[in-house]
Amino acid sequence: MIAVLLTILKILGIILLVLLGIILFVLLTVLFVPVRYDIKAVRKADDTSFVHVRIRLSWLLHLISGAFSYPEEAFFRVRLLGVTIFRSDHAKKNSSAEKKKEKKEKNAQAEKTVNETPPEKKEVPPPEEPIRKEKERKEIPGEEDAGGELHQKQPEEKKKNKFFAFLNKIWSFLKNIQYTITKICDKIKHIVKNIRYYMELLQSDTFQRVWHICGGEVIALLKSILPRRLEGQLHVGTGDPAGTGQILSLYGILYPLIGNHIDILPDFEQAVLEGELLAKGRMTVFRALKTAWIVYFNKDLRRLIQLLKREAV
Repeated sequence: MIAVLLTILKILGIILLVLLGIILFVLLTVLFVPVRYDIKAVRKADDTSFVHVRIRLSWLLHLISGAFSYPEEAFFRVRLLGVTIFRSDHAKKNSSAEKKKEKKEKNAQAEKTVNETPPEKKEVPPPEEPIRKEKERKEIPGEEDAGGELHQKQPEEKKKNKFFAFLNKIWSFLKNIQYTITKICDKIKHIVKNIRYYMELLQSDTFQRVWHICGGEVIALLKSILPRRLEGQLHVGTGDPAGTGQILSLYGILYPLIGNHIDILPDFEQAVLEGELLAKGRMTVFRALKTAWIVYFNKDLRRLIQLLKREAV
């Protein structure tokens, strides 16, 4: 009996070890097997489309692959072992069809409610014309109560009232100018105060620690994502020699980054843009998760965000 129990436990232990090994293998595969990408852009001078773009993603010897091309196939497609399991345009069509169906149901329900609701009797309001005329007659300035004689103001009183009204306008105008100048000065003081605050924050030890740790991790992540193979040939011209020269000067600035992988053929006579670019690279999930972990759980970064929002001042 004991031998049977030991045999069963032995089998269960082997099964658990195999399951743990499979889980560990899958986890390590997901973390460390890179996702490879291939980007190609083509531009032809006599083509109606501005540019043709093709993006391909693959993982684990094309076990899972994705593709997007424009304008030939303006949708993203995901395949598993060569079988399409997702297409973005199908998802959009389904969502639009569901919205149209819901809209039709709402319209039908609204029509049914309108048809079932009996028409309400509208109450005819009493004639308001005599009341309005009486009110207008009472509000006429200068009309007497009993005799209906009008009190006319003297010309001197009218001139005096106009003079005082003119003085009031000038006074209100001067007050508005004073208020505007005061408001502008307050805004300038507030801007200067904010600039001083953020300059001191950029020079603080908290920002230096965040930049040293989080900034270094983010830069390392970007370097791992950048293309490892970059090739291209471009035929560029603006129709103006000065503009073409500016493009070449920009190319000279970027030369330390792109090296001699991209060849540019300048055209100083006509406006033209054609060529081909190819970029290939890879990225791992482990590198992205590591950066996210360090950035998310960094206390100095949380403190810096609070200081930027002025919540910890």
